[in-house]
Parts: sequence; C-alpha cells; structure tokens
Amino acid sequence: MRAYKITQNGAPRQALHLATDLPLPSTPTGPNILIKVTCAGLNPADLHFMSILPAWLPFRKHPTPGLDFVGTIACAGPDVPEELAVGTTVCGALGVGQAFWGAGSLAEYVVVPAGLVAAVPEVLRGREGEAVGCGVAGQTAALVVKESNVQKGQRVLINGASGGVGTILVQVFKAKGAHVTAICSGANEALVRRLGADEVIDYTTFTAGGLYTHLTTTFPLSSNPLDFIIDCVYDSPLYTSSPSYLSLTGRFITIVGGRTQGIYPFILHKLRPVFLGGTPRRYDVLGLAPNGTLAREVAAWINDGVLKEVVIDSEFPFEEAVEAYEKLSTKRAKGKIVVRMR
Repeated sequence: MRAYKITQNGAPRQALHLATDLPLPSTPTGPNILIKVTCAGLNPADLHFMSILPAWLPFRKHPTPGLDFVGTIACAGPDVPEELAVGTTVCGALGVGQAFWGAGSLAEYVVVPAGLVAAVPEVLRGREGEAVGCGVAGQTAALVVKESNVQKGQRVLINGASGGVGTILVQVFKAKGAHVTAICSGANEALVRRLGADEVIDYTTFTAGGLYTHLTTTFPLSSNPLDFIIDCVYDSPLYTSSPSYLSLTGRFITIVGGRTQGIYPFILHKLRPVFLGGTPRRYDVLGLAPNGTLAREVAAWINDGVLKEVVIDSEFPFEEAVEAYEKLSTKRAKGKIVVRMR
C-alpha cells in the first residue's frame, strides 16, 4: 500500500515522504477492524508531530501522520460488533496511542479499534468526505458542548469561529438557543452568519488591545456580560481581560494549549490564585482523547439536522498531501481540509 511517512522533522515539504511499497497491515484481531481509507482530514496536531516529536524514536520509526479518517471496513476481528460488518462505511479519529506510535490515517489502509468509529451519517451518503467532521474537530466540539452545558438564552463568544471546531460550535450552540457571537476575519463573516452567528466581530479591524476594549463596551459586566468564551485559537489576553465582559460565574474554555500543549496556561491561569495575580474567572483547558461515543454524538447531530453543514475548506488528492498541509499551516483554512484517496 501507499502511505506518507515523516522521515525528518520540519515543514511538510521537508518532513513528508510518500512510500509506495509498504506491506498491508496484518489481519485484525480481537475488537479491531481494517479500514480501507477513503478520506483523511488534516489537523494542526499533525504539524506538531512533524515539527516537535522526533521522527527517529525507536517506537516511531518513520511514523505516518493523520488522525481523522473515513473509509470502508475491509476486514474485522472476531470481537467486532455485528453492526460493524465488512463493507460498512465508518468515520472517526485515531486514538492517542495510535497517533503517538505513528500509525496515522494518511495511508490507504489502517487498523483501528472498533470502539473508535461511528457509521457515516445516512444524510452524507454520496458525500462521505464531510464525515471527517466526526473526527477531531467534531469530537472536540462535542466535548466542549458537554463540558459547558450551555443553556437557552445564554451568551457565548467563539474565538476562531471559522475554523474546523468553531464552525461546528456556532451551529450547535445556536440550535441550543444560545446567543452566539463569532470572532473571525471579515472575509469569513458571511460564512459564520450563514451557520447561525448572531453577531460577528472582525478581529482584523482592531489594533493591539482594541478587541478587548470593544468586548468591554459590547458586553458590559454591569448589564450584558458573556456567559461563556470558547477560545479555539489560543488568545491569552482574551482571558486575562475577561473580568470586564465575562460574568462572575462565566467560564473561559480553551481547546488550544499553545506551544506547551496547555501546561503553561494551566499553571498560569487555572492554578494561580487571584491574590498572586490570577484572573478572577474560571479557566479550563480541554484535551481530547478521541472515542467512538463522541464520534457517534457528532453523527447524531448530522442525522438530526443540528449540525447542518460540515464546512470543507478544500479537498486535495492523496498525491498532493504536502500542499494540503502547507495550506493548513497558513492557519487560514475555513473548516476542514480533506485529502482524498483514489
């Protein structure tokens, strides 16, 4: 089979090599399934694996990148549930262990535990590429929705609303009856309004610190504060300035931990008490461990019409995965970037 390998650390063009003569994975055992991959969705974590984790580690010798997958079950182990029969089209994201060991989804075949997958939603038949939304982005959104428990009428601010996670959260929170304010560039305003945003803030129109002043004016603590801020791009000042616009009982939730993968902001914002300079608002860093329960939750959103659109920024053929990653690295993608196998 063919699969991409990370042969050295660096930018995608230096790090990735397309191998064309790899052996097929072994016949799956136990609760595992062999998936013939149709589409792979790209995530910022893939770039992190290329640039940070050494490709020469003995247990990660020339790892394959990729977490999200859509494909057909080609073979199933003896302990796989009957509903996941050979020929079923499934989607999901690889687990933390598989990603760490380098068994990524940017390959023609991949072995996955059956507990990580969901059947592709019926409404996506014929456009299965959109099922990558049940991968990391959709599952992260499902985790945010579960942890926040946003109620009808509450005010939610989504920073990075035009990205893979943000476009899903806008739709789900709006369906729950929340008032949604989206932060994105002006070029993406029409997109997030179409998805349901009540208000859109173009961050590119503000000079340093101007955005936070604008939020203080728009959502004054005395009369109209925010109940939740969901940060999809990692903006630390958005949190430290939040006592002016986030209610006393409000929550700031970030899904991006910065270069330290959340360790530094967790210590600085979560553990530091107010009397030592901490910000007097609740701060949470959410880390995703992909699982089938969350994947099936997203699939249910799609089937039920809660999630009306999985936004696809662009689609690349398998042979152009390097170009796909280069576009991802610009941080200007609207929704998901998909790599499709032949």
